[in-house]
Amino acid sequence: MNTSKISPLGGTVNVTIHKNYLTQDDSSYAKVQRTTAGMNNVIATILTKSKLFDEATLVASVLLFKESILDLLSQGIAVNLFELGTLYPNVQGGIKSLNPDTTEIPSLTLGFSPSKEALSAVSKAEIANTQQEESLPVISTIEDLSTHKTDFTVTVNMPIRIKGRRVKIAGDQSQVGLFFAKNDENGFYDKDESTWIKVKEENFFKNTSTFLEVILKEDLIPGQKYTLIIRTAAGRGNFVNKTIRTLVFDKAITVM
Repeated sequence: MNTSKISPLGGTVNVTIHKNYLTQDDSSYAKVQRTTAGMNNVIATILTKSKLFDEATLVASVLLFKESILDLLSQGIAVNLFELGTLYPNVQGGIKSLNPDTTEIPSLTLGFSPSKEALSAVSKAEIANTQQEESLPVISTIEDLSTHKTDFTVTVNMPIRIKGRRVKIAGDQSQVGLFFAKNDENGFYDKDESTWIKVKEENFFKNTSTFLEVILKEDLIPGQKYTLIIRTAAGRGNFVNKTIRTLVFDKAITVM
């Protein structure tokens, strides 16, 4: 433990509001934005409450507690953590046999059951702030993989990499995709979606939440500026939402 980082930790509870895509109505659910205190912060809090122990003694005690608790857990013993709750071994996963031997039992994992005292303590925390979830795709860089330039120029028939967050294309392929909308001489893109050029699904060779990599085999005009548009219904993991989200990138893309 790095004792130079021992300091008190204070804070408030902030929550993020997420739309519930599993229902047809406008219901939502909240997630707490977690702030995690380490044992160094616990030690700092103890030192503000009592001068009975010095910092070095508390650090040594924490290390001994940790070692002893891990030793008990390695024996498959549940551990009551200071009357705050119980860490206990459990098994997750199915077993194919009705009469399995020990080799068929899934690996042990840990569960935690909080005590009434711990639940009472957390119920006293006040929610200071709520905010809507960030759900739209975000593009940070566009790289022409043939030139390695990131100056918003791309080359016809060459691969590009789009890096960002929540950029994975998923959903009904007739409604989602990566599009290039032609810009006029004033820099405005054509709102007529029938004129948008869609990158074909087979031209993607990477499609993840943080990277899109495609080969631009579409009929893009060299020298022309385009606005890049992402439409996707991708959710967390492989989940596909009911709602399609649209990003209209704010930098013009010039085709070379």
